[in-house]
Amino acid sequence: MKRLFLRIASPVLVVTAVSTVIWVNAGSLTPPGGPVAPTMKSLDQVEPRTPISAFGTTLTTPGSYYLTANLDSGASTNDGILVRADIVTIDLNGFSIISTSGAGGTSPAGIRIDGSLSPISNVTVCNGRITGFDRGVRVQNSFSNIIVDNIHAAGCRRAGIEANTISGTGGQNITIRRCVVDGIDATGEGTNVSADGIALISCTAVVDTCVVRNVVSAGTGTGSCINAVTCPNTFIINNFLSQGSIGLKVSGGGTLVYYRDNLTAGCTTPFNISGGVDRGGNF
Repeated sequence: MKRLFLRIASPVLVVTAVSTVIWVNAGSLTPPGGPVAPTMKSLDQVEPRTPISAFGTTLTTPGSYYLTANLDSGASTNDGILVRADIVTIDLNGFSIISTSGAGGTSPAGIRIDGSLSPISNVTVCNGRITGFDRGVRVQNSFSNIIVDNIHAAGCRRAGIEANTISGTGGQNITIRRCVVDGIDATGEGTNVSADGIALISCTAVVDTCVVRNVVSAGTGTGSCINAVTCPNTFIINNFLSQGSIGLKVSGGGTLVYYRDNLTAGCTTPFNISGGVDRGGNF
C-alpha cells in the first residue's frame, strides 16, 4: 500500500514570502493632560442671537433677536417692541406679544418699526402671534427692505399689519408673506372709524399668500381686508380674503398695483379698484 504525502512547505513559504507586515506609528495612546475642551461651536458662535424677555423693549442695535416667552402688556399701554435700528431680525419663536389695553385710548403696536428719527432698513419680523393692539405690526415713516413673514395678527383694532410712509416715492418698500390677519374690529375707536386687515399707504409692497378675514369698521367706516393707497409697482398675489366690507381696495393718484389669484368670500364688495391691473384669477 502506497502512502500519499502532501507537500505543504512550498505554499507556506509562498504565503510567507508575499505576506508583509507594515508597522505604522499612530502616535501615543495616552491622552494629553488637563481638562478636555469641546471641539464643537456653541449656538452663540454659529448664530449669535439676543433674547427678548420683557414687554416694552426698544431695539437700537443691529442684530438677531428672539423671544423666550410670551410678552404680556399687563397694565402697560406702550408698544410691545420698538425698533429703531437697521439690520434687525425678530424671531417670535412661536410665542405671542399680547396687549390687554382697551379701545379708544392710546394706539400701541405689537411691533413698531419706526423710521421717524432716521431711515430704517433690512428688518425682518417672523414666526409668532400678536394680539390685542391698535395695530399688530406697524412700519412707519422712512423705511426699506422690511419683511413680515409668518405672523398671526389677531384681535387688533385699526389694522393687523400696516406700512405707512411719508411719501410715495417707491423707495419705501415692504414684503408681507404667509401671514394670517383675523378679527380686526374698530368698535370703540370712534364714531366712524375704518379698519384694515393689511394697510399699505404710500409705499411699494408685495403681499403674498396671506389669509385676511373678519374685518369690522365702526359706524360709517370701511372694513377692507387689504387696502392699498398710492402704492406704485405693488404686487398682491395669492391671498384669501373674507368677511370684510371690501376684499381688496386700491386707490390713490398714480397708483399701479398688479393683483392676481386673490379669492374672496363674504365681502360686500370683493374688489374696489382704481389704478390696479388685474392679472387674472381674482374672484
